[in-house]
Amino acid sequence: MAYGVRTPQVQSMPPLPSGLIEWLPSGLVTGVFGWLLYEVKAGEARQAKRIDEFRADLKASEARQVKRSEELRADMKELRAEQRASEARQREDMADLKTDVRALGEKLDRLVESLLAAKQL
Repeated sequence: MAYGVRTPQVQSMPPLPSGLIEWLPSGLVTGVFGWLLYEVKAGEARQAKRIDEFRADLKASEARQVKRSEELRADMKELRAEQRASEARQREDMADLKTDVRALGEKLDRLVESLLAAKQL
């Protein structure tokens, strides 16, 4: 031992009371089981929340699909109406064209007849 240097004295810890020693293992087991139960319940709650979010997303997606299909139906109705109107205009134009062709044919017939009559004179 060096002169003038103090060595620390180690004091031993007092023993735990006997009631605490008996309680500690069962309390520890109860605490661990309590913590595990809490974690299971928290996990179930998180899972339930995710399921609820998924359901909400699914409903929103279905609502968007319904809205889009209604828009598509409306667009199809509009396109069909436009197609019918276009077909009606085309029929009218064809009828006018046939009338014009007949009129031109009649004029051509008269012209040819007048040329033939003029040639025979």
